[in-house]
Amino acid sequence: MSTVPDHGLKEMVPVFGPEVLGVGALGSFHAALERLSGEGDLKARLLLSALSHFAAKGYDGVQVKEVAEEAGVSKPTLYYHFGSKEGLFRQLCLVALASMAERIHSMVEPILAAPIKGDAAVEAACLQLSHAYLDLLMESQEFTGFILRSIAVPSPDSTFRDLMPRVEKGLAPLGQFMHHVFGIGLDQARKEVLLFTSLVGSLIEEKLRDPQYQITEAEIVWVTQRWLHGIRG
Repeated sequence: MSTVPDHGLKEMVPVFGPEVLGVGALGSFHAALERLSGEGDLKARLLLSALSHFAAKGYDGVQVKEVAEEAGVSKPTLYYHFGSKEGLFRQLCLVALASMAERIHSMVEPILAAPIKGDAAVEAACLQLSHAYLDLLMESQEFTGFILRSIAVPSPDSTFRDLMPRVEKGLAPLGQFMHHVFGIGLDQARKEVLLFTSLVGSLIEEKLRDPQYQITEAEIVWVTQRWLHGIRG
């Protein structure tokens, strides 16, 4: 039997699942890749190198040779593990999205564990959610600034449009939160998830442009209140 990896791109599963990444409620996938790379995992080292290159140069600007060289391996070695440049980028997306899904589930679960009754409790829970989601986005700004955007806001001919359902699945616990707290239907909750993630995500746009920029508590409160005003009609 052949030992060459199967690189069927459309059917890929992450080379590292949450149980290997060990993300849970704490820690980013970026930190997990660094840990695995430090432990000698070659695939993690390649993905870590790919992350910095794709984030800095965009998909079209990256050459497989430079990713391999930075990781200390040959191009054939990279191709053996990931098949192609597209396979490399897809695995980076799949690992990041698997981590994101686990983190969001861990983020929402404790908020829903406590009773949320009355306007003050609802506003406090929503503000807590805003902080937690913003922290997640800030943990790996390369992912937030390039990879997620490449999937969620693709060009019409993008090769990666098929990954969007994985993004939506990862965000699903946010919809469960909105369904639970506001009693809205799941279809409406999905729309509110897009609004919520867009508003909170807008807070880091300036941070991505200027690493010295500090997001203030007043900005987080304002975004949360703006979203609450909309969902309450």
